[in-house]
Amino acid sequence: MADDLARVGARWDDDPSAGEWILPLLGEFGPTLGHAVPQAYAAYAVVPLPRDAEGDLDLDAVPARLDALLEVLDPWTGESPLRGTLWEGWPNLYAPGGGVASSGVAVMLAWDPDEPEPSAQELAEARREAEQELLDRLVARPLADRLRLPHREYHVWTGTSRTVTGLLDAVELPSHVWPEHRRWFLGLPIYTAEVALGGPADLVGAVLADARLEARAATPSTVLDIDD
Repeated sequence: MADDLARVGARWDDDPSAGEWILPLLGEFGPTLGHAVPQAYAAYAVVPLPRDAEGDLDLDAVPARLDALLEVLDPWTGESPLRGTLWEGWPNLYAPGGGVASSGVAVMLAWDPDEPEPSAQELAEARREAEQELLDRLVARPLADRLRLPHREYHVWTGTSRTVTGLLDAVELPSHVWPEHRRWFLGLPIYTAEVALGGPADLVGAVLADARLEARAATPSTVLDIDD
């Protein structure tokens, strides 16, 4: 049973204090970069996430884009652990002890209509097996208090660069990521198609210069592409 974030190289924080510095530095809640990234940095940029031929977010290509971004940020990260948040509303989170019923996903059973209908006992056993298989892929939310930011609450975690794409595979994209020393900051609003970045001018310049990222310069008033 997945009872923590160890499989993505992270752990839940015991309290939200690591992220409390963010709140007084955020702009008004809305679609702008300033609501996603603290307004305390010298420069800003926006990194779009890849889309498929239909214009939808290409989830198969997103990890490579995020890995490339973190690679560019690495010289400014150094040995600092990463801190981050995860929106508390993602369905792949469940309450410890609450089982699948406490998550946002459910098991549905079906059988071949040309075959005899399974007995109640067979259906119950199939449901138990399916729920356990599903639970093994879900992540238990922490019991710690949540970080409260405007109109949203978040679980706080500590991890590494691999946690960012690992969370996408296990739950969803993290909502905020920053190194413990706070030299840079990533904001990924819920249902985002873009990553907002704040940092020193030379760091943002390196991001803008990397052709893999297709980044553009931004300010706190830049409107992000958010499907919310």
